[in-house]
Amino acid sequence: MAAAKAKKRASGSKRKAAKKTKRGVAKKARKVKAAKTARTPRRKPGSGVPGQASSGGAPTGLRVRMYRVGFGDFFLLSVPTPRGPKPFRHILIDCGVHAVDLGSIDDAVAQMAKDCGEELALVIMTHRHADHISGFGKCAEAFSRFTVDRVWMPWFEDPENDTAKKVQKNLTAMASQLSLQLAARGASNPYFSMVNNITGGMAASGLSANQKALDVLNGGFKNKPEHDYYRAGDPAKLPQDLVDAGFSAQILGPPGDLSLITQMTNVNDQYLADAMAESEDDAGNRNDTKTFLATFKADAGDYPKNAFGLFGPGKIKEMIDKVQPDVLAARAQAADKTLNNQSLVILFSFGGKNLLFVGDAQWGNWENFLYGGAFGTPGHTKMTDKATQILNTIDFYKVGHHGSRNATPKDAVAAMMRLGCACMCSTQIGAYNEVPREPLMQALSTQMHGKLARSDQIAVDGTPADPKAGDLPTNFFKTDGTLFVDYDF
Repeated sequence: MAAAKAKKRASGSKRKAAKKTKRGVAKKARKVKAAKTARTPRRKPGSGVPGQASSGGAPTGLRVRMYRVGFGDFFLLSVPTPRGPKPFRHILIDCGVHAVDLGSIDDAVAQMAKDCGEELALVIMTHRHADHISGFGKCAEAFSRFTVDRVWMPWFEDPENDTAKKVQKNLTAMASQLSLQLAARGASNPYFSMVNNITGGMAASGLSANQKALDVLNGGFKNKPEHDYYRAGDPAKLPQDLVDAGFSAQILGPPGDLSLITQMTNVNDQYLADAMAESEDDAGNRNDTKTFLATFKADAGDYPKNAFGLFGPGKIKEMIDKVQPDVLAARAQAADKTLNNQSLVILFSFGGKNLLFVGDAQWGNWENFLYGGAFGTPGHTKMTDKATQILNTIDFYKVGHHGSRNATPKDAVAAMMRLGCACMCSTQIGAYNEVPREPLMQALSTQMHGKLARSDQIAVDGTPADPKAGDLPTNFFKTDGTLFVDYDF
């Protein structure tokens, strides 16, 4: 009898031990699952309501959404407006793709239209490069159904500003000319793609694709929104319901000084230094493109036949092209970067959170913001107190120019000191040489304690996430539709 009771007690102990072990395994499995979920948070497709605060602290309801379209910018900022007629108002910041077009922009625009009910408080065009505006032209029919309160553009787009009109005409003419010259070297030439980004190429209508996009921005919406053209320091005009919600904005760029607009790096590049220069063609017509004078123009027929005793005209042209390829390249880069420097730079503030969007701003634009003028000149040798204070307190940074090495200065990165600050970079490996710049990506990731999300870290239909880009960090939200990634405040 005693033996039977002992056996029963032993059997019970084994069952309890087994249950305990089972509970322990289940608990461990739940922890692992929770950890995985934390690393890659997800929402249902098309979820329009921000969730928990990714940035820590009490959630404000503010959300930044970055769409993956290839090499291009497409961001949607959603602002809660509890005192307004709608729970959220939406701000579209650029909509374009150029190099390595993944073919997802149509679906992304359709998704955005659904989520915001085809209503936008603001449409912001940072600058007129194709990788920032082509979506407006490509999806013109979809945008024709949108109601928009206001449109913001840099002062270079002001139709009443004669200086702005001449600068844009000069850049477009130069890009068109360079496009023809570089096309002869092959469309795969990276500088051909660079200048083509200024015009967007030709549409079926005969207009440049970028002009079609600009036409939509200037008059292609369902209504006729107010247009504002800004330079650094201008007061920002916001729809009243955003103001009532406590949302504000500061315009930090572009500068009004044309000499800063032409500065590409911290070493002044002389190409396009005089954005107002004019010349004349053979017929005496004035144009805004810098070219050689007619005196220096010639073709093979202007030379005696014995001039081609060693090499024919075609071979001589080929040899000349080979010894001066950097001339066209430098002009293409100068035109491209001058347009980048026109970018609107905006600081948004809401609920104690500060968000910095810089478009593709390069050195001239940045030095105006950071140092108050041309770096190294009297009174402009260190960061201003205002710039330091802004960068010390930002909670979000939209990485400039897709992670290009000369679009986020070291001083700016070092000043982004707020704990919990996050950044998003819309980029695509392989679109351009050394973009994104890996040392910059590493520096930003270190400064942000790993909170750097890249658009190429998410998959879209037919295109997987790029394994070289790494995994999407914690606190950024993917969706099952995989068209975009969200960050909530």
